[in-house]
Amino acid sequence: GTIVNSVNIGPQHATHEVGAVKEKPASEKDLERFSTIYATYGTSGFLSRLCPAPSILSKPRPRVPKTKPDEVQELWAHVWAELYSTKMTSSDENRRKTRSDPSGSKGKQKGTRAQSAVPSASTSSFDLLGSVGEEVESGPATVISNGNASAKRIGPYNNNFRSSVLAPRGISFKLAQDFTSPWQHFESAAPKGNAASYYDGHYPGIKELWLEADEGFLADVVQEYQYMHNTRCCEAEFAAYAKEHLVKGTKRYLPTDSQVARHFRSVRMLELVSKPQDPTWKVPPIVHPAMHAETYDFDIRPDCAYWLSHAGFNPNYASLISLRVRLIDLHGISCPYLFAEFKRDGKSTSTVENQLATVASLALLNRFHLRLDRIAKAASTWSKTKDPEEIKTYGITFEGIAYAVWCMTPEMAAESEWNGCSLTRIAHGNCTSRPDLRRLVGWINEIHRWGLTRHAQSCQDDIKLCLRDEDNDLEVSELLEQLEDP
Repeated sequence: GTIVNSVNIGPQHATHEVGAVKEKPASEKDLERFSTIYATYGTSGFLSRLCPAPSILSKPRPRVPKTKPDEVQELWAHVWAELYSTKMTSSDENRRKTRSDPSGSKGKQKGTRAQSAVPSASTSSFDLLGSVGEEVESGPATVISNGNASAKRIGPYNNNFRSSVLAPRGISFKLAQDFTSPWQHFESAAPKGNAASYYDGHYPGIKELWLEADEGFLADVVQEYQYMHNTRCCEAEFAAYAKEHLVKGTKRYLPTDSQVARHFRSVRMLELVSKPQDPTWKVPPIVHPAMHAETYDFDIRPDCAYWLSHAGFNPNYASLISLRVRLIDLHGISCPYLFAEFKRDGKSTSTVENQLATVASLALLNRFHLRLDRIAKAASTWSKTKDPEEIKTYGITFEGIAYAVWCMTPEMAAESEWNGCSLTRIAHGNCTSRPDLRRLVGWINEIHRWGLTRHAQSCQDDIKLCLRDEDNDLEVSELLEQLEDP
């Protein structure tokens, strides 16, 4: 008989060598001959381990269908968004980062529902999570249903955030024509001598809040920022140092502590969760409907925010404040006036500015509505001189050694009609420069002074007047006489 020297059967075709005969495709005759050999030696010998049975070889291999790039891209968009959303939710259980619950939440989105953009076929997996090399820290990553497609909702880190989230809501950025000193800006007197002692003497009980711009303090801060910059420290290092030495916290008291003296206090909160879920904490509406707008719920956690403690409000009606403004019951705080956001050195200027614009616009809109409620109750009109000085919020952005001070004010299409807001950069500098650092200290102290005086008093006055005319609560009517007490 014929001696088979070697057999090489693959999944697509069968070949064998007989003597010196060259390898050739398996024809029907070859397959019949191989079947005979396989029946003799294959079931119990080495042949069964080298190749499949002839019955399998006789079946043609099915053609693999061509892929559909659009469907593959859509699937990857869904997968990446789900993976990132899961990561953010897990991180939130231990600490803050990402600023959010994956659907922003789990309920219906507030505001106008806009079309969601499905990533194009050219979008990379890195683009779905943010720029390469840029930390994604703020803004939720969410999968939004849009027919049969799904897309990740953008956040402040996205290149299109300004054009598709902020711009349609009338939130814009400006640069001041002329930079002024904080005392010119607030029309206040500059402190004489020791600044910290001066402020503490006028606004007692919050000594830890005020900064002293003496040469020793400036030298220490400059040295530390130079070290962090030259050794390329991470964002957490910069943020931790600034929170300890520049945007500092104060002693905090429980809202139920009756021993706290009655005067306005500033309470610093880090990465506080405050979702827009009630009528007193509304999200900025779309004011330019002709523009393409993405859905965004403004569920964002600021790195650092200063709120007013209820210790400064009349205790007889402090519990009723939630009828008019956003109240964080657990902490006994409301009416935020200053925010600080951090990012690493020179990597994400637009991101940190977007984050500040998001949180500041949310606070400003609701302060604006409180003033409108007062105007309606008092049957008065918007004051072009007084109201703009009281209805605003402030922010500071830190990017490594660089800082910028911002002021956000409302824009109105007509009298008492919200038409967005403007975030104006009113100062900037470098924390490795003593003159720049001295100016920053002045801005921080003066913003706190404004927040604890004009801002706090105007918020209290507006709340008092609005509560006075409420009819739906017997307790309010019983307090009418007591409301005259400041």
